[in-house]
Amino acid sequence: AVIGAFARAAAGILGPGLGKDEGSFRLAREVAGAVEAPLLIDADGLNSFAGQLGLLADRPAPTVLTPHAGELGRLLERPSDEIARHRLAAAKEAARLAGAIVVLKGDDTIVTDGERVAVNAVSAPALATAGTGDVLSGIGAALLARARDPYTAICAAVLAHARAGREAAA
Repeated sequence: AVIGAFARAAAGILGPGLGKDEGSFRLAREVAGAVEAPLLIDADGLNSFAGQLGLLADRPAPTVLTPHAGELGRLLERPSDEIARHRLAAAKEAARLAGAIVVLKGDDTIVTDGERVAVNAVSAPALATAGTGDVLSGIGAALLARARDPYTAICAAVLAHARAGREAAA
């Protein structure tokens, strides 16, 4: 039923609200492998691929991962403080391993496909709040569904999200 729902979508989001049990993680890995639409993976969807980023490399459609430093640390099996010290290198490594676009969230959100790199220059401290990553996921998937270039779409989503965060805080 889940894979069928994705079959009708122009893009999808996998992870928010999924849960941290092994059954949920297996479901996420199965869905990610079967969905042929662009897929943005966040939250517990990311945790499903801890130490297993290579499972995403053969997806037939664009994949976007939106971790914070702790989640990226789990994906790469490294402490989050090491990720924090080497944010760009870690994001590029994850992008290459997964064949994905990585959005490493933080004060200087990084977007990379392993080659190209963009850094968000719009400061939005209000986004350091639970639930705001879900908003980024929604904006990102919406733009992925309509974009010719997934990398540009995700860069635009990060910028729109930061601007909205600033407006909401004001």
